Amino acid sequence: MGKRICVVGCDLGPEPMNYLREQFPEFEFLGYPRNAKVPDEVLASAEVLMNYGDKSQIAPAKNVKYIHTISAGIDGYIDEVDRCHGSSLPVSNGAGVYADAVGEHVIALLMAVMHGIPASVENMKEKKWPFIPMLGNVNGKTAAVLGTGDIGSNAARIVRAMGAKVLGYKLHPCEPFEPYDEIYTGEDGLDAILGKADLVLICLPGSPYTKNLIDARRIGLMKDGAVVVNIGRGSILNTGALMDALKSGHIAAAGLDVTDPEPLPPEHPLWDCPNVLITPHISGLGASKQKHAEWFAENLRAYIEGRPLPGAVNREMKY
Repeated sequence: MGKRICVVGCDLGPEPMNYLREQFPEFEFLGYPRNAKVPDEVLASAEVLMNYGDKSQIAPAKNVKYIHTISAGIDGYIDEVDRCHGSSLPVSNGAGVYADAVGEHVIALLMAVMHGIPASVENMKEKKWPFIPMLGNVNGKTAAVLGTGDIGSNAARIVRAMGAKVLGYKLHPCEPFEPYDEIYTGEDGLDAILGKADLVLICLPGSPYTKNLIDARRIGLMKDGAVVVNIGRGSILNTGALMDALKSGHIAAAGLDVTDPEPLPPEHPLWDCPNVLITPHISGLGASKQKHAEWFAENLRAYIEGRPLPGAVNREMKY
């Protein structure tokens, strides 16, 4: 009898792949680069599929029994799984692996826009040395972290270490926990936290509950001169309302790793808004490939042993 097949459609690299082969000798791991065309017959042979949110690989994997995506955001992905294979197929994701990489990217965007780095880069091109106004320091500010999972909490620890008061917002009520000074929940809690914050760090996942969550009304609740960073999903933050607030000066600056739409078309007016820094959804690319392999191994072992997957996705919340 041949080995069980696991198709890996993402760039893990040689060492993480060897780690998986050592951990699971009963499996044959067939690796393909991210965005490569995996032959349908190979996908059809897979008992297990691991990829980076590539929805095109889901339907051809017609005999798959378990799917793991290293992507943390699965909105849209899980809908395709359910459409092709039904909602009982076990699915896990990479939530938790991105805390360091994406949490640090939050801080990179925040510090860049507060300290005038984008304008300085433009001035370098023209060899200019003008005065660039700063937006102040993190020390002494109040930061609202929307989304208190691994990513948001890593960013919260950093800004707290820099001297900020840190408020956390999560969808469901809970007791206060480190590193947050206070926790807010619910519709009223979201409205309240936005009015208290100098810095608004959006680290929520994409889901039906977070789409257009920060709309024009809620942007209006923010302090004049607030700084906004979004690494969650572009659909969480209303693009038109954000542009209006940037142009009026109500929002002093924004750092965005995600946009709506995405990719952002060349003709989109957000590119030309004042005091906005956009990175092309790259915040998670620095996540450790070895950590991805180890987290997948935990979940694969649970699948083999018939235990609940530690990284099982919540199909209702879509993360």
